[in-house]
Amino acid sequence: MEQKSKILKNSIVIDVLFHDMFEDPPFECKADYFLVDMLLNAGVNTVSTTIVADTYGEANFIDFCHAVYLYYLFEETFPDKVKLIYKSQDIKDAKNEGKLGVILSTQGADIVQQDLRLITMAFKLGLRIMQITYNQNGYMGSGVFEPNDLGITRFGQQAIYEMNRLGMVIDLSHVGYKTSMDAIETSIDPVIFSHSSVKAICKNPRNANDEQIKALAKKGGVLGLCPHSVMCTDDTSKMPDVNTFIDHMVYVSDLVGTDHIGIGTDRFVQPTMQHLMTRREFERTLPGFFGVYDATTKQVKGFNRFNEWENLVENMLIRGFSDDDIEKILGKNLIRVFETVWDKNLKK
Repeated sequence: MEQKSKILKNSIVIDVLFHDMFEDPPFECKADYFLVDMLLNAGVNTVSTTIVADTYGEANFIDFCHAVYLYYLFEETFPDKVKLIYKSQDIKDAKNEGKLGVILSTQGADIVQQDLRLITMAFKLGLRIMQITYNQNGYMGSGVFEPNDLGITRFGQQAIYEMNRLGMVIDLSHVGYKTSMDAIETSIDPVIFSHSSVKAICKNPRNANDEQIKALAKKGGVLGLCPHSVMCTDDTSKMPDVNTFIDHMVYVSDLVGTDHIGIGTDRFVQPTMQHLMTRREFERTLPGFFGVYDATTKQVKGFNRFNEWENLVENMLIRGFSDDDIEKILGKNLIRVFETVWDKNLKK
């Protein structure tokens, strides 16, 4: 077995930001071959999937409950393929059982409706990662596209205390700079950026700067690097390739070490009718966000499809990453965070 294949097979591979598990199926999907099969065959063991996002209006707790129900139904319908994840051991068990582990997460926190009690209820229903804002102002703080980032709110502080108490991972992608720095300082637990890349390489507002990366690393957190073309390079004259994405890994490794790198793809897509409609709608809120890149070039060349994880590993090897470093980036670093945050109450 080739080295790249062996690493991928032996690793726990976690995509720490996924979405649209039930919608917009890739062209490769057909009868009895579903998206879950594509992920497993690609070598992915676990995904953190967005079940609610604060895109339009205000999501509420009932929306969240309806979304959770669908994932309970997902596991019940495909018990031989799907395992919902509540603690770190569940990810390891899913790997051993040949199932896709599914972590329930949100992009934004409107679902808790400024009520700390609903954070507890969301946790008990299975939510394990919550992003505290989505692009704009929310109950907990300011989003990354908010003109005036006012930092974390008093409710945001209280929410972080509650998330720390329960053992829920805090996600700072889409969160404004000041709000994110406040959140890192407030949290006693490590936090993550589920899908952001490096601002020093690409100036996209969604990327993390050196100060954020250093603060994240000091707390033991993980930056889930995202292969979005628009977040990997400022040069839009051509489609960036997988090595442009790996440049972000090298940068973070040089800055704080490989222990703080993960991967969040934000899902590979195809130019289906639904995707084209969703993109048009999204760009009404952020005109021109995707720039020159369409659905076929949304992620970097060579890591732009579900079956290209092995190609990513091969290129990481070429760039000098060791087997151990690759295993950490693919999933071990995130397992460390999950063990620290999720499992602390199991010992009580």
